[in-house]
Order: sequence, then structure tokens, then C-alpha cells
Amino acid sequence: MSSQQKYSYVQYLPRVFQQKAEETDEQFFLGRFLKAFEAMLSGKTGAVGTESAGIEAMLDGLHHYFDPGKTPAPFLSWLAGWVGLELAEGEAYDGEQDTGERTLARDQLLPLAEARSTVNRKLIGRSVQLYQKRGTLEGLKEYIQVHAGEEASIQICNYEEPVRCGQSRRVGINTMVGAAEPSYFSIHIILPAYSRSLLQQKVRNLQDVIRKERPFYTNSSLNIEVPQMRLGVYGRVGMETLVGGMTEQ
Repeated sequence: MSSQQKYSYVQYLPRVFQQKAEETDEQFFLGRFLKAFEAMLSGKTGAVGTESAGIEAMLDGLHHYFDPGKTPAPFLSWLAGWVGLELAEGEAYDGEQDTGERTLARDQLLPLAEARSTVNRKLIGRSVQLYQKRGTLEGLKEYIQVHAGEEASIQICNYEEPVRCGQSRRVGINTMVGAAEPSYFSIHIILPAYSRSLLQQKVRNLQDVIRKERPFYTNSSLNIEVPQMRLGVYGRVGMETLVGGMTEQ
């Protein structure tokens, strides 16, 4: 390795400050002095196994720390705080990779090379748009959809229309018998869940979301339906149809 390669920052100085032919590395103080700054800025220390991203590279990718899809997993709670969002806990919302990376102690936390999609990352990315619809049934439905997952089917009924037989009316789901409470609506969710513990966790989070995000003057109920194989009723395997049923864990 030549001196110019070893002390790359020296080449930007006037010729008079560069290493002389008869100077050894120990005698060339300026090169060793600038090497410390080079290690911090570029991350190139020259030592085997200790290379890291320098300040220059981190500044070039600084905008990725504010991207919900690419920010490191330990930064998600910090980023959620910017939009006043309290993230749900659990692998169902963080994903397997983020759950494992949250507790890792690393020397450097760098943005992800490729965007990652989890429920919590989607919530952070869409929270500002959802806040514009806060207090409306449309906004509540979108908020529930993010928490429940794209595979869930959601229906919100506010009972403003009269009962009409023969138009997909189901008593207790989208049709009531008798009078309802003032400003009452019901939420019916077809929610695929492969384990009972996952279902219970999702139901708790959905109840909390509805309590926080529904219009404050309204009353509501939540109906959860776990799909089973029924030919002619539900037909998309993995969406609203489960094969094999739920596990107990």
C-alpha cells in the first residue's frame, strides 16, 4: 500500500505538506494526524474487521432514518413519537425481523438496505393522513384495516338504512331487531387468525383502537368472525378462508 493510499486525505493538501520520499510513516506526523479524521468521516480505519460506516455515509443516508420503511427497528418508537403514535407490541405488529432487532446492541444502527413492511411501520407512514380523517367512520375503518391486516375484511354499519330482506342482511351483524342506542354503529371483521393467542392479541388491540379512534359521541359494538372453509361463501384461501383451523398457541 502506497503512502498516498494509506493517507488519502493528504493528497488534498499542497505538495509541500505531503510525505517526502525519505520520510517513514512514523516520521510523517501530519499523515497520522489526518488519519484519525479520515477514520471518523469515511469509516476506513485500515484495521481488519473494524470497518464501519463513517459520518459521511451516515449523513448521505440521514433521510432514511425518517422513512418508516427503512429506519432501524430500535428507531421505530422514537419515530412514532414524532406523530404522537403509540405502537402495538408483539410479533404480529413488529414482524419477526424487527422483534429480533429491537434488543440487539450494535455499535452502529444503520438504515435498512431495502424497505420493510410491518403493521407498525405502516401505521407510522400513514398516521398523518389518518389524523385528517380522525373522528369519522371512514378514518376508523382505515385505521382498523392497518391493525387487522390487509387480509381482514371489515364492514361498518350505522343502521341509517331501513331493513330490506334479500340484500345480504344478517341479524346481529348488519341488521338489528329493535331500537339501537343513539349514534350507534357496529363493526364486523372477518379476521383470519392461525393461533388463538394471536387472535386474542389482535382483538384486544382492535378494541383499544376503536375506543380511541371512534367519534366520541357514538356507541359501537365489535363482532369478530374467524373464517372456516365454506364453499360458496368464502373462497380465497389465506384471505378470508383458513385451511386446518387455528392452533391453541
